[in-house]
Amino acid sequence: MRTIYVLMISFLLVSATASGQSLVLQGSAGPTLNDPGHSLSAGIGFTPNSRLTVLVDLERTHLSSTFSSDGRGGGSAFRGGTMTFVAAELRAGLRPRDRVTPYVLGGFGVGVSRPNVNETFPDPVTNHVRAFFFGGGIHVPVGERLSIFGDARMTIGNEGGELLAIAPVRAGVAWRF
Repeated sequence: MRTIYVLMISFLLVSATASGQSLVLQGSAGPTLNDPGHSLSAGIGFTPNSRLTVLVDLERTHLSSTFSSDGRGGGSAFRGGTMTFVAAELRAGLRPRDRVTPYVLGGFGVGVSRPNVNETFPDPVTNHVRAFFFGGGIHVPVGERLSIFGDARMTIGNEGGELLAIAPVRAGVAWRF
């Protein structure tokens, strides 16, 4: 974790031209790939130069409960739930001078999860979550300040002592100040 903090601070301290610096306000939403559900996020960030953006997001991901039967009296159940966490993210544009800019992203987050309560899982539970994520996306300017983006990421972490893996795909809008 300490390495991520050092890298983020180093990128902020890299000299940048004043015209490349801006604040970013963004929001995104989309489905999850590995389990039925959806993901929402809203955040604010700083772009110290044309290649890098440092973001702080509030993310909420909900996974639906699923039940399946094997036809012989057995089956399986997935509890699902809602995970809410604050994430620090670093995005690096691969070709910042092109109109359509692909980027890579990485970061970490902390928060809580609340597994779903239903007749199979009747007890309410709250777990602490620590996770890291990585992925990539595409950024497309629409106007001077408005842009759209889409990304896919893999979130891996620890939820109450258990391994967590979620793959959201999101589309969103960003406004630069």
